[in-house]
Amino acid sequence: MTSRLRHPAARGPRGRSRAAGRLVAAAATALTIVGGAVLGLAAPASAHNYMIASTPKVDGTLTSLPKAFEITTNDKLLDIGGSNAGFAYRIVGPDGKYYEDGCLAVDGPSMTTKAALGDSGKYTVEWQIVSADGHTVSDEYTFTWKAPAGFTAATGAAEPPTCATASGGSTEAATNGTASGATDSVGTDALFIAAGGVVLVGAVVAVLLLLRRRPAAPSSDEADED
Repeated sequence: MTSRLRHPAARGPRGRSRAAGRLVAAAATALTIVGGAVLGLAAPASAHNYMIASTPKVDGTLTSLPKAFEITTNDKLLDIGGSNAGFAYRIVGPDGKYYEDGCLAVDGPSMTTKAALGDSGKYTVEWQIVSADGHTVSDEYTFTWKAPAGFTAATGAAEPPTCATASGGSTEAATNGTASGATDSVGTDALFIAAGGVVLVGAVVAVLLLLRRRPAAPSSDEADED
């Protein structure tokens, strides 16, 4: 007498569907965790200080010299030991000369300098600051100078001026970082984000390999003979 017995390890279509569902759920959970990690790595890139106000205003027109030229950011600036290391403030005239005095002051979220402008025309402000997160940020903008009647134009300097110290010497002003300062910090963030992307891709590949290599369950129609 022959009998058809169901193999104890065999799973029907419903069982295989449940198993596949668990694998898909596990894969989705893993991808969510890894994706969150990548987004977490990308967050510092948006934590840099950014300018919220300036004197003179961006693309504005100046008709009299302000007491100080100022850049104000959204957060406190990082001026370690009051050394102004990493900070720069340049005011370049239409003749390519520099009109700032080489000295700058950092106070909370703001950086200021003084300047004696030359003839009327379009001037460029080039600035660099150290963010609260320790990264340097730099940018530039222009403004128009319309000298008032009787104004005595300054001659400007061919090279960025230096600031005299209390001892009578001079210290080199920080180099302008309109490109380099921001590039370094962004490049570092990009490396971390790229590493997170590699981890994410690896997780996807691992899940796909797991699903592909999973042995097929015996069919419910398979039978053992006596």
